Amino acid sequence: MRSRNHKGNVFVGNLPPDFADERLAEAFDPFGMVLSAAVARDPNTGARLRYGFVDIATEKAAKAAIAGLNGTKIDGSKLSVQMTEKPVKKPGGPGAAKRPPLRTGAAAPRPRLTAREGDENPVFPAVERPQPTFQVERRPLRPVIRRPTP
Repeated sequence: MRSRNHKGNVFVGNLPPDFADERLAEAFDPFGMVLSAAVARDPNTGARLRYGFVDIATEKAAKAAIAGLNGTKIDGSKLSVQMTEKPVKKPGGPGAAKRPPLRTGAAAPRPRLTAREGDENPVFPAVERPQPTFQVERRPLRPVIRRPTP
């Protein structure tokens, strides 16, 4: 449910190189309950990138963390902390392509393709393929253990 409203999601930029997820969570811990903290990674190499995201329990705690940590230095890097916003859908501009309206009522009949005289590769009638045949081998699921009778 938290991922839908994005109220306590914070973006942290300009992190020091090799900054761990645990240290990021510890930096935001005094401001409220940290639900998750992750430093972004390069998908190809797996190397840590210099930004990350922290999810704090409330919007109030997120605003307090932004006020307290934005511009502070950690390991010589000045942090850039701000709220993340849900991406806004852009409305179509004057040159935007529009979908044609759906047709209602009876659909127009489709033309039938037929083989023409003189065609080397006629489209229709198609040659029917033979149905595949296969045989099922029946065996017991468990081996039958036969005990000798006395």
